Amino acid sequence: MLPELEQLHETLAYVSVPPALTITDESNTVWTLGFNSTGERGVSRGEFCYDVLRNGMPVGEFANRIERRGKHIRIFGPQGWKRWTGRSFL
Repeated sequence: MLPELEQLHETLAYVSVPPALTITDESNTVWTLGFNSTGERGVSRGEFCYDVLRNGMPVGEFANRIERRGKHIRIFGPQGWKRWTGRSFL
């Protein structure tokens, strides 16, 4: 038998939240939408925006979609598309 290796649960390269519940990137970071909504001010394309969570902690952005495209994490919110730089969304 081979020794057990650490399991990485990396999400496929083209996945979005929703419909997926979470996205796990290559650094094993888990991305999801939280429960806090911006209310009517944050409506984007007729959908409510919720806080973006990175490993369960808010990153200070609101969005209605999180996507993994290739090796990049991006969100869509009231200001349009933003991409994760490793420290923040731009």
